[in-house]
Amino acid sequence: MNLKITKLYKKGDKEINEDAYVINEDARIFAAIDGATGLDGIPGYVASQAVQEELQQVTQAKSLYKGILSANETLSEKTVEYYETNFKKLDNSSINEIPKRQRSSTGVAAIQFDQKGLSFDYFHAGDCMLFLKYENGEIRTVTYDLVQYLDQVAINEVVKLREADGNELDIRDLREKVKPILLQNRDKLNSADGYGVIDGSDEAFDYIEYGRIPLNRVTGILLLSDGLLLPTALDETDAWSNTAEIAFTSGLVGLLGEVEEREEADPQCIKYPRMKKRDDKTGLLVEL
Repeated sequence: MNLKITKLYKKGDKEINEDAYVINEDARIFAAIDGATGLDGIPGYVASQAVQEELQQVTQAKSLYKGILSANETLSEKTVEYYETNFKKLDNSSINEIPKRQRSSTGVAAIQFDQKGLSFDYFHAGDCMLFLKYENGEIRTVTYDLVQYLDQVAINEVVKLREADGNELDIRDLREKVKPILLQNRDKLNSADGYGVIDGSDEAFDYIEYGRIPLNRVTGILLLSDGLLLPTALDETDAWSNTAEIAFTSGLVGLLGEVEEREEADPQCIKYPRMKKRDDKTGLLVEL
């Protein structure tokens, strides 16, 4: 199977890049991973690195699903260890004792080609995204970003606060003001009214998405973390679709240029409302 793989990996505003990626050509596994730090809690890299390390060492004999399952179990152990070392001792050393809002969690968009090269298995959690491009130029959005849906509640409140204040408040101050909404959103992870994400809990696998897709007439596969989502104004629609179109047409470097141009032109997140100026950015473009 002849593949051309392009990678983009760039740190955002924080000191540590909490994104990760996997290029495991032996097992034909490729993944974009987006760690999320718990609010006043455990760093996101604990989760993203657990998934990365597990998938990087998977062999052809092991499935993608089992690899992520193992990563989730490892994350559970690492989360408890980190919490008891840096916060407080738990009664039963169980992840269920750690509030959802404080856990390290991670989104992931991952694929594994079958040995015949006729199809691929995929796994999706959180706000990483998976897209396909076909011979006729059409682009298929495989996954859905439920995290963005919840984030929009906080963003709408930021816009209201700004309108009342004449755009004088700094984005960091605004983020603190909407923290109650962010906490409510985080408490909805791995629940029926929230979103699925890898956090080390048994409930995670009740809400993630996985499946198999044939490669008939597929020419490209795109895996992205949400740091590469094109910043958009409130009246703009189909942000993820537009993002994928740019990546397939101009490559990951072209997409990065478009995203960073908008980020730099709007450091206070006014024209393109969002919760931070720059997020960590990870993308893999697999061309067949």
